[in-house]
Amino acid sequence: MNKLVICFVAIIMVLSVGVFANTVDVKEKIKDFVKVEDKDIVEVNFSDLPEEVGIENIENTSIVIYEVNYSSKPLFVITSTSEVFEKEDVVPICETRMLLSFGLSGESKESNFLNMVSGVESSLEKGYVMMRDGSVIGISTNLEISNSVKDEIVEVIIYKNGEEVGFRNSLYADSSGVKVDYDIQSKGIVNFKAGDVISVYLKSENGVSWRDATATVEITN
Repeated sequence: MNKLVICFVAIIMVLSVGVFANTVDVKEKIKDFVKVEDKDIVEVNFSDLPEEVGIENIENTSIVIYEVNYSSKPLFVITSTSEVFEKEDVVPICETRMLLSFGLSGESKESNFLNMVSGVESSLEKGYVMMRDGSVIGISTNLEISNSVKDEIVEVIIYKNGEEVGFRNSLYADSSGVKVDYDIQSKGIVNFKAGDVISVYLKSENGVSWRDATATVEITN
């Protein structure tokens, strides 16, 4: 047995998978290299690599991989080729999500626009200014009902540029205690443009008392 075959057997025993590099693109040369005659040699598809072959970060390459039906354990031969494989351009999809926080501490029986984190009360004109185009995809509210009224609700309403967008939370006010509500929707339903102003209004009527309201609006680009 010559040195080449001895080296080949040693690598198979240690690694269970043999990977050899050569500089030719001829199957007959591969047969001669690994000392096999009547064995199948099949080119491996780079888009469906076997689990035994771990090759990462291939950009543009001039190699080709062949699988040799040598024994019960797979053998792979890496060789050069004149064909250049071009990696498809991948356009990264980067979706940014942001939470806009509103709130108002203390107790009230009135409807109010909620404050921003700066402490400034939002309004038809004041609110968070959007820096890029996007969509509103969620709203959640936590508040306490201190004076309940049967069959009444408290609504927390999103405004864009001083107009209701039709997306809100509704919290039942027929019993006292802490109430929560949250709603989500798909991207592309309530849209905004860069420069639009988002504010939040808490609507409470007919004697309902509430306190310590916190509302969060989720947006995405």
